[in-house]
Amino acid sequence: MRDVSTKYAKGTVVANRYIIDELLGTGGFGAVYRVRDRRVKGNVFALKEVVDPNKHELDSFMSECTILKRLDHYALPHVYRVFEDHTHHRIYMLMDYADGPNLEKLRQQQSGKRFSLSRVITIMAPIVDAIIYLHTQQPPIIHRDIKPANIIVPRTDDDAVLVDFGIAKEYVQDSTTTAVRHCSPGYGAPEHYATGTNICTDVYSLGATFYALLTGVIPVDALHRMTQMSSKGVDPLQRVNELVPTLSGELAEIIARSMSINGDDRFASVEEFWQAIQNCKIDEAENDVRVDEEPSQPLATPSVITIPTPPELVTPSVAVRSMPLSSPRSRSLIMLLCCIVLIALVSGAVWGAGLLSSGQQANKIVLTATLAAVHSPLATATHTQPSVSATPTMQPTPSPIPPQYPALTRSYNGTISNKYTTPSTNSDMALSQLQQDGMVIHGYFSVGAGLVGNGNFAGTVTIDSKVRFLVPSYGGLLPLFFDGRVQRDGSISGSYCSYQNNRCNYASGGYGNWYVTPS
Repeated sequence: MRDVSTKYAKGTVVANRYIIDELLGTGGFGAVYRVRDRRVKGNVFALKEVVDPNKHELDSFMSECTILKRLDHYALPHVYRVFEDHTHHRIYMLMDYADGPNLEKLRQQQSGKRFSLSRVITIMAPIVDAIIYLHTQQPPIIHRDIKPANIIVPRTDDDAVLVDFGIAKEYVQDSTTTAVRHCSPGYGAPEHYATGTNICTDVYSLGATFYALLTGVIPVDALHRMTQMSSKGVDPLQRVNELVPTLSGELAEIIARSMSINGDDRFASVEEFWQAIQNCKIDEAENDVRVDEEPSQPLATPSVITIPTPPELVTPSVAVRSMPLSSPRSRSLIMLLCCIVLIALVSGAVWGAGLLSSGQQANKIVLTATLAAVHSPLATATHTQPSVSATPTMQPTPSPIPPQYPALTRSYNGTISNKYTTPSTNSDMALSQLQQDGMVIHGYFSVGAGLVGNGNFAGTVTIDSKVRFLVPSYGGLLPLFFDGRVQRDGSISGSYCSYQNNRCNYASGGYGNWYVTPS
């Protein structure tokens, strides 16, 4: 496809109907304009054009049109018509115009280039709803390019619109489609670099979008994560609470899970991810630390606390507030207060006084009071006190079940075909000195006559038998990225490509197929 050398000037009329008001954006494909309808005053649209498209570009554009025309959701642009200009070799899509900046530009304008969790939830609520809507279509529609730059935020935060369906696809079970040359580095899931995108692909991109919006940092690209995990055994992706300490550990775990390298480890659906995010909203806000703020008013002095009478032979849990103490006497008074509260649980009522100094910050802890024996209710606090032990309430952590990775052998021999040449160049291929530690693999890659690229490799094998590894550059050539699957007979087969700028480069290096068997 040729570059757009001539863009329409303001005031140009397209199809004898749409007046160009403004150029909204350009790309290698063409441009997007804001236009006015001559026939219906006040109607404003976005007009997307593709100039002199080749077959692939035309198919992609028409696929986007077809998908959008049959959708009806408030956070998705509606397509009204598609038409061609044969004289100027252009094809157009007329759709809703969303007046506002994209979310990436808006993020760049924020302090620290990040938003608070509450604002992220507000902005992303309609986007998440739109993605859920896409996934519930029959067949489901996978967007595959969710990122801040593809989200328009007009007027208010809760009016966000998801745009750019250029690489979206309908998901059919057991069908695989690669988008390796299109996904956005940092936001694309690992499966973008091979085959097999599905609903969990959008879960990864959605999690990566939250990551950038909450931290101000674009996530480490998935393929770089894979190679680092393979060669060094460490995931270079920092958790969100490491970058922004005021974010909770619970939130960090949710984002990390959504961005798991293995799709099976992610949330099974966008709904599940969204529910988890919403559930941790209040906790994160309460744990937000602002050291430059003073309490708005002194903490309350003595107050009466009413606690229901516990049933007999039941171990009650009591919420107690503690605070930093400045003297041994204060600590003694607090211990006495705790004893009074615990004794009152048996008698059925408690009269307590808070012992907080003005300006002291109280931290909430939970103590479990264990009663060794329960006799008749105590009349006064002078009776023998029950044995009390105070221990923090802890939830047992279930023992994780270790994943079962396919066991690879020490060496493989087979064939490789380079389709970069015409005709294809076929040669021998070997993987030797292969070592495996769970999902991490490394060894030595070599090829026979007619091809070059020998070198050490590092990669991963997943529990669903996918094998991916990277061979560094050789003699100035591009690195080679291999993607394959372990078959039932122990053989491994797949595809490979020359790798550059976080994607396959089919124009500047070798690519093709490979097949090896244990030796």
